[in-house]
Amino acid sequence: MDKNTGRFIAVNLTDAEWYALKSVTPDPVAWVKQQIHRLLDESGVTPLEHDLGHEATPLLELAD
Repeated sequence: MDKNTGRFIAVNLTDAEWYALKSVTPDPVAWVKQQIHRLLDESGVTPLEHDLGHEATPLLELAD
């Protein structure tokens, strides 16, 4: 993780789901990041550079 990373996302997948995903997307982590960037670009939402201290609230939250 680079020092500019402020958040991470964890996704629970079965082994079968993981291997199926890897069969169609050899680099699933990069694919997820691309999907997030594409969604933000299409929605017009621009991530704001912000110093995220211990008391800071997130600028953008992803929910189910």
